Amino acid sequence: MIDSLVESNFPIQTSKLMRERNILRFTRKRKLPTLLLIVCCSFALAIFSAALFPEIGLASIFSSAPIGSNVPDDATLLAQRQTEVTANVFDVAEPSPGTVFTPAERVPRKKFGVVGTFPLGLRDLDALVYPSATKTQREALVEGIAFFTTPHLAVEGAGPIANQQMCLGCHLSSAEATPNSRVVRDVSNVSRAARSTPTNFKFTALDPATGGGRPADNLDAINNTGLTAAFTTFGDYNPAQNIFDPLDGVARGGASPRLGGFVQHTRFSIPQCLPERIPTIAEDPNLPNIDPVTKLSSLGFRRGVVEFAGPPYIGRGLMEAIPTNDIRRFEDEGSDTQSIPSSLNNATIFACTGDCITGKTNTIPTPSGTAITAGSAFAGGVGRFGLRANGVEILQFVAGGLQGEVGFTSILNRNEPTESPTNRGRPGCDDPYPDTLESHLSVPLSERNFLRMTAPPEFGDTLLAVLNNPTRSRPAQSPEGQVKRGAELFGIDLVAFSNRMIPGRFPGGGDGRDPNAINRSDSMVSCASCHIPVQRTGQSPATTTRDGAIVAQHLSYKWAPIFSDLLLHNVPQIDAERWASLPRDPLVVNRKYQPTLSKEQDATNAVGRSFATFDIPRNLAGDVFANGQAAAFGDEFRTPPLMGLGRMGPPFLHDARVYLSRLTFNTNPAGTVFTNNQVTNAPLVVRTLDDAIRAAIELHDLPAPDDSRTPAGGGCPVPPGGAVGNISYGSSPSGVICPPYNSEVSRTHRSDAKEVIRRYRSLSPSDQQSIIEFLKEL
Repeated sequence: MIDSLVESNFPIQTSKLMRERNILRFTRKRKLPTLLLIVCCSFALAIFSAALFPEIGLASIFSSAPIGSNVPDDATLLAQRQTEVTANVFDVAEPSPGTVFTPAERVPRKKFGVVGTFPLGLRDLDALVYPSATKTQREALVEGIAFFTTPHLAVEGAGPIANQQMCLGCHLSSAEATPNSRVVRDVSNVSRAARSTPTNFKFTALDPATGGGRPADNLDAINNTGLTAAFTTFGDYNPAQNIFDPLDGVARGGASPRLGGFVQHTRFSIPQCLPERIPTIAEDPNLPNIDPVTKLSSLGFRRGVVEFAGPPYIGRGLMEAIPTNDIRRFEDEGSDTQSIPSSLNNATIFACTGDCITGKTNTIPTPSGTAITAGSAFAGGVGRFGLRANGVEILQFVAGGLQGEVGFTSILNRNEPTESPTNRGRPGCDDPYPDTLESHLSVPLSERNFLRMTAPPEFGDTLLAVLNNPTRSRPAQSPEGQVKRGAELFGIDLVAFSNRMIPGRFPGGGDGRDPNAINRSDSMVSCASCHIPVQRTGQSPATTTRDGAIVAQHLSYKWAPIFSDLLLHNVPQIDAERWASLPRDPLVVNRKYQPTLSKEQDATNAVGRSFATFDIPRNLAGDVFANGQAAAFGDEFRTPPLMGLGRMGPPFLHDARVYLSRLTFNTNPAGTVFTNNQVTNAPLVVRTLDDAIRAAIELHDLPAPDDSRTPAGGGCPVPPGGAVGNISYGSSPSGVICPPYNSEVSRTHRSDAKEVIRRYRSLSPSDQQSIIEFLKEL
């Protein structure tokens, strides 16, 4: 049925026959009765609902049984949705002066994310939603959580572009994902997409035996595919015109070649569907006569291929309710004038005016038509959802996933692509209902309510102890002392944060402190400049629907620990990797495990041991876009929210490149380099949660330039010979990968975080560890 089910319950390297047997056993026990009930009930409801839509002809469109409860019915939900789009309730207004805010509720930490086997249901909501939600409120979310975690088949209408059998397919974090006991291994919407190795695109891009792609389901990443749940997006980019062509035959007024773009999933869909392949350069009419230097074709295009990983859906309802002007208030595009003072500041080395941070909003164009019956209509305005803030509202991703991933059309998204001679590689993926709408509106809208109601976890006990008495001094090396020091280095005003996070602490007349809990007098490392600790919410957009009132009461007028500004920022760039036609081949580098201050690491007894690590590429930019306007450039990503980071754990970054897997942490773990005030570019082997957080911090920028503190066996991670398979770094690769801080490459190719990371690297090992201890408490 699906690999994701196997990976959650059975060893990864089980034979295909055993996988099928195990899946069938699960189907007989749990799935079949549910599926039959859904199909039978949906058929009866379809007959009833068809009579309600004479104006759009649903009586003829719903010729098969649409999935979903149809409660409320399609006519009611369509009217509600039309009101949302027309009024654009997602442009959230600032609260009136004098509005009283209360801390957003948090799920008890030990309970958060601990669910049963999927499909999930009412019993599992206790581990995910706001604790004060009543039984009636939770029952209204059952359709959403069930659909998110229920595998679907072609017989239900899953169409030819179905990449996953369920929403959960993009959010898997299997039991093999981490060896750390503090991190949740159960699978739900708050999980991340797991990874155990890099992906070898020489194998996944095309399987010559079938003409399709290959799933990345083999632990051998050198001689086979590698093992990952991340998915791949591909297409062609024209930098002169800032045009991205997803190769689907639709872009650029129909001038796009129809080559099956633009998502290749590496997990099986319905059994007869092969994974999508990545079209070759030779067959792509956008890419004739590629210049070896610019990597551009004579038509101005280059191929872009980027991996992405499903992020955890935590606190999204709170993010949707942040006032639009509050997001805009932190914009600093180009001017760099909003620098927060820091006693560690030395930004002049990069010729920055302030702290080098220049975040900007991703403004999504307002659709020309707002009538739902004319096709999809989603709100325009300031984006806040998605890895590149390409969505203004949650429903955009729900409806897009419903149609683009699981393959069900609805009134929100009626387009049903069909196979074509040039869209090879997916034989057998025919849709049994090519001219029907296969989902009632109750499915995407109940899914939205479920995601809106998914709360953050409670903070760790040590951070809670600090917040309950933020001014008390503590021994520097005590757990509370470390976490307090880490929060202060992060740039947090602990009193302001405590007042907004602990119920009953906020003074009636206000506290006169920064409303975002940033230490405005000394932001230290200044992580909080982008990962803003606290955001207030306004009136939640949820109020426009029938169930909205019960949802909105948990989301409106709250202090929310988002830890993000929701803005776009420049990421580190290495042109050789960014411009390659495929991502870099996996590279093995022997690295020695370093002693650190972490008790967790010392307990592994691995200090001094050499590991054959898969080197983590340092380029984060990639010219692949999810929207035709390409509003976010290839080197821009939205600040990821840090809610639940310490509870859900790795993998980190947009493509899960910083991973931690029980299958490989003792054999071929991920690896890179790290720097503090004692060493420069020392080997970093990712074997624990601490290692993964340290690596994720380091990858916010290109590595430091080597100096006298570079240890033997360490140094700038330059590949042997300055090349890796399909990528050459030129005659001076260290100047590209670890450029001097005062060079032009540093000014143009390091990230917005270059000064923040320089400050972090100037810290002692114990201070760096304090930041890590704080992050583990989120």
